[in-house]
Amino acid sequence: MNIKKSGYFWILLLFIFASCKNEVAKTTDICVLIDVTDEKFRDENFVSESVPKLLKLMKLDKENGGYSGASIKLSLINEISDSKSKTAKIKAGETGMMGENPLNRRDEVVKFCAQFEANFSQILASADWGTNASKIYQKVTRELIKMKNMEGDKKYLVVYSDMLENSDLFSFYGSNWETAINKMIENPEETLDKLGKKGPALPDLSEFIIYIVPHRTPENDQKINLSEQFWTTLFEYRGATVIFNSVLEV
Repeated sequence: MNIKKSGYFWILLLFIFASCKNEVAKTTDICVLIDVTDEKFRDENFVSESVPKLLKLMKLDKENGGYSGASIKLSLINEISDSKSKTAKIKAGETGMMGENPLNRRDEVVKFCAQFEANFSQILASADWGTNASKIYQKVTRELIKMKNMEGDKKYLVVYSDMLENSDLFSFYGSNWETAINKMIENPEETLDKLGKKGPALPDLSEFIIYIVPHRTPENDQKINLSEQFWTTLFEYRGATVIFNSVLEV
């Protein structure tokens, strides 16, 4: 074999080796919080409409499978700053010619989807719907702190809520609520400092994408507009990307 042919041979061999090399799929961490003050989210269609969108965030699909790893935690926002939760997990699969069999992987994804969907329904069934108090800041902050310690390549927080806090920290209700909220928006650094002293402090959120999905009505529209401004200001001040929309669009 001459030198020129030998060079082609080694290039071809390296190409084949590179093609067969396994690639590591990325992992996504998601926390989903559902506000029990709004009974709209107990609708029987809520789960069936939400699951495909959340799976899309994880780059997984019931029909086609997918090699991404994922962890999705579901919990409630209520009058308690922490509450029970359910988590479904799937490890990332190995891709490439030497990777996992696509049919076996699809079976794993289907099993994961079934567990995730069952968890979703069980969390909603266990909720004490219609309570008035809503400790949003403390619940959201606790979950964000927990997620900071997770090793996912992408981190999402999805909150189904009007985000109308009603707690001892602050409230979107009562007398002079609008003046008080606007004052908090004007100086996010001071606001976060005060909230952090009452605990817990909102961490750096530069690795997070936060979706907030409120249920708007003619009665709450004005408050939700200010709520959007308030939470977007605080989360973006800490570095998060915030998407505030009445529909979860992914």
